[in-house]
Amino acid sequence: MSSQPDGRIITFYSYKGGAGRTMAAANVAWILAANGFRVLVSDWDLETPGLHHYLHPFLPPDTITSTTGLIDLFAGFAEEARTVLRRERVPGLYRDHARVRPHAVSVDWPFPAGGRLDYLSAGRRNRDYLSTLASFDWSDLDEPFLEALRQDVRRNYDFALIDSRTGLGSAVEICTRDLPDILVSCFTLNSQSIEGASDTARYIDQTAPARGITIFPVLMRINEGSGSRAIASGMRRARERFHGLPRGLSAAEADRYWELTQIPYRPEYDCEEILATFGDRPGEPNGLLAAYERLASLVAAERVTGLPTLDESLRLRHLGSFIRPASPEGARLILHHAPRDRMWAEWIRSVLTQAGFHVLAPDATDTPDEARAVAVVSAAFLRTRLGDRLASQAGGTARDAGRAPILLQIGDGEGTPGTVLLGGLDESAAASAVLRAIGAAKPSGPSHTAARFPGRGPTVFGVPARNPQFSGRDLVLDGMHDALGVNRALVMVATEPRGLGRRQLAIEYAHRFGSDYDLIWWVPAASRQTALSALARLARKLDLPPGPDAASAADAALAVLTENAAEARFGRWLLIYEDAAPPRDLDGLLPNGGGRILVTSRHSAWTDEGMDVLQAQEFNRRESAELLRSRKPGLNGSAAAALAEALGDVPLALHQAARRMARTGESAEDYRGRLALAPDGVDAGTWTAYTGLQQSAPAAHRLLELCSCFAPLPVPLIIVQSEVVLDQLRRYDPTLSNQLELGPLVLELDHAGLVEVDQPAQRLRVPELVRRTVLNQLTGEVLATLGHEAHRVLVAVAPAAGGDEDSWFGRREFEELWPHFDACGADRCRAQGTRAALLERVRRTVQLFGADAGSRLAQRLDEAWKLADGGADGVCRTDLEALLQSFGTRDRSRATTDAG
Repeated sequence: MSSQPDGRIITFYSYKGGAGRTMAAANVAWILAANGFRVLVSDWDLETPGLHHYLHPFLPPDTITSTTGLIDLFAGFAEEARTVLRRERVPGLYRDHARVRPHAVSVDWPFPAGGRLDYLSAGRRNRDYLSTLASFDWSDLDEPFLEALRQDVRRNYDFALIDSRTGLGSAVEICTRDLPDILVSCFTLNSQSIEGASDTARYIDQTAPARGITIFPVLMRINEGSGSRAIASGMRRARERFHGLPRGLSAAEADRYWELTQIPYRPEYDCEEILATFGDRPGEPNGLLAAYERLASLVAAERVTGLPTLDESLRLRHLGSFIRPASPEGARLILHHAPRDRMWAEWIRSVLTQAGFHVLAPDATDTPDEARAVAVVSAAFLRTRLGDRLASQAGGTARDAGRAPILLQIGDGEGTPGTVLLGGLDESAAASAVLRAIGAAKPSGPSHTAARFPGRGPTVFGVPARNPQFSGRDLVLDGMHDALGVNRALVMVATEPRGLGRRQLAIEYAHRFGSDYDLIWWVPAASRQTALSALARLARKLDLPPGPDAASAADAALAVLTENAAEARFGRWLLIYEDAAPPRDLDGLLPNGGGRILVTSRHSAWTDEGMDVLQAQEFNRRESAELLRSRKPGLNGSAAAALAEALGDVPLALHQAARRMARTGESAEDYRGRLALAPDGVDAGTWTAYTGLQQSAPAAHRLLELCSCFAPLPVPLIIVQSEVVLDQLRRYDPTLSNQLELGPLVLELDHAGLVEVDQPAQRLRVPELVRRTVLNQLTGEVLATLGHEAHRVLVAVAPAAGGDEDSWFGRREFEELWPHFDACGADRCRAQGTRAALLERVRRTVQLFGADAGSRLAQRLDEAWKLADGGADGVCRTDLEALLQSFGTRDRSRATTDAG
């Protein structure tokens, strides 16, 4: 065995999702295997794995649910490391635990010349997968293990392709820095993608291990319809940001490189995960396949030139296998489902009823013995005892008697063996699949059902990501849906921050019942300006002509929603006004028409607006106990009930307790003891989680304090994980060396239940109850220091006067930070950078909201700066005076309402 294996490890990375990274990795892997190489392709996008969708026609049906993968390999090593390795050094133990082949599955395809393609999944997708992933400590994967893993892969494969997750974090650094020989940095032409990908590539290039890492920037999803000028402008910017990469190219060679490595956008691949090796006809010079062949040649150092010729009839036959047909089964009928899958259950019931079947509810009092179980299968359903039992029966001896449950799999994930897959099908195909599974004589689906098809979803959907840990309050959500079925508007009011989860309820409602609407839009409404901005973004989403300011754009969006029924583009819409200001502040911004309005607010004045009112409440005791016991197996009912009582059945406190006990193994009794130490007048659950970080994770503790200075609104993660924050946190953890190491700190806060992280949107939010609890524990001097540090964080990303509107922090992103400037007291800051940023805010306020709004903000700053400067001439005062003069007389009334 050679001491230096010859295989190459190639990581495909994209800073943002939607770049086409996974599809590129799958196709390049196939092309390399088809050229006779031993190839491994592995799915490191552990939170949202999807690589298997491109290979599923050639994998065993139960691969995802029955085969171990990366997280299983890592968890096995970590468990051993916590025992054997810390007591003694056992020869060969790293090597023995870093073997990937026992976890890999070979793709079923006759590759020529001894070629082989193995697939390594993210992990076995059972009920324990998410909890294992959430509790995994990436620091357990130390350098000797990673080197052993790297050598094992290079020894067994000619090429190993890694499909990395997006963003930053420990797992990303392993994929992009610790393991690969080659990094393919995938990006699109929007500013976030270019800047994020290039910054990451620069970091990898500068900090690469001694062996070196070859970096190939690859421009993805080039849409020729975007216009040659826009593409040329984006290309210039990309080449400037990636200047010098790849290394060693002359100017002519660089021009040739950028010309040949572009991956085109082809809309025909949008609706299904299809390998271009089957989807494209061979020999199309401008197709996706040709682009992937060039990329494969690049990473293989020109050892391949293309995909070997494939018989056309064979290509077409296997092209159809990418959409799996449902397997026929027999039937007769009682419908089961998890509460969050109610819309699917209603639609399936409608399909079956229209076909002449008599469908019973699970709680029906007169259920005939011969009634056959039909289940709407989702991750939520499989977590229930009934779901587990029906799934096990689906493959048992009952199938021979025609009594096995019929499992109808929704969503995009691979299902339990024996399921009929509905996810990804259109309404007609899904209805036909349901009827075939039941055994209907005429399995063609109805042309129209009484219930709306949940697989379609809203045409326009702008809502924060769903919380996969959401639990309980099913009756509340059903009540909300029923209320909005007959009433135009519903308001949820909680006048004090108590951790009752109004925001999470609204998000869950939008996702759970989204198929009932044509349009759903999230409107942050803490002020009139934030509401106007959100409605203006809706106008852009609807491709409405741009108005001169945000108010005009918002009016245009509202006009579309209030069109009469005959002309309406959206027959049913839902606007969700989150954390709404008092009704008078939002006058004219709540449309009439055929849609619905959901308001969450801390202001009791909303109860007088003629809306249905829902008071946010605690969990009932059963829901509390179920949540605690689901996260801590073995917790008995009485202990769970006692802890729930101590926590007041408050959802946030329950989640914090469950997460801590699950991670540390702490008993419910010991946790109750911690609660008793909390001072009077504070939320004991939040206080316990917050103070627990001070010794265990001081840098995460300080990061929470810093983020608590911001408003209780989402903050871009790229700010929280910035160089400025890194500098501040090094005082609390001197080992922090780069921004990638801030990701685990954010994860620590998320695991403690102290922040909400929206990964798809790359946003972090500190709930108001947590924010107030933290700030109330700090002295005035500490608060002043934190406030100034928060100013520095915000100012570091603020655009300069007259800055580039298309930069990552252009108009929209800067506007998103304005409430955070206000929350941390930036008006009172005397630093030049802070004041310059506030002046730019005045200028952009005029652009967005008009001269009156800009004047009010300028007057507010004038008063604050005079007070801060004590009458002396402070920095930026001359510029502010010029702005005030531009608005008219210097004595303009200052009695108008605050613009902030």
